[in-house]
Amino acid sequence: MSTETASVPALDMNAITQLAEGDELGERFIAELIDVFLGDLSERVRTIGLQINRADRAGVSATAHAIKGSCGHFGAMRLVELCRELEDRARREPGGDIQTAIDSMVAEAERVRAAVEAYRSEHARP
Repeated sequence: MSTETASVPALDMNAITQLAEGDELGERFIAELIDVFLGDLSERVRTIGLQINRADRAGVSATAHAIKGSCGHFGAMRLVELCRELEDRARREPGGDIQTAIDSMVAEAERVRAAVEAYRSEHARP
């Protein structure tokens, strides 16, 4: 992990708590969102691996775009940046090597997943 990545929090916790503001289900609503987010993130990261194996750069770009959108809601801004970079490179550099961009995005996705799971553990209701 780079020094830059280590200094940037994986999540903006305010973004998560703002998701439930005004919702009568509050923490339960957040728990459901987290479950959907984690399942979706894992599936999309797996999909990018399949797409790169098939040399489907358009698919990689589209999937990175989808991850970028969902991560913004959770305040995972570093992951948003990395997905934007991967999306652009996959689309604009048809013959370029995007594996480094994929590796960076996957590593940050793991860091975000761990932070979301830690948040869920700390805020779980008995």
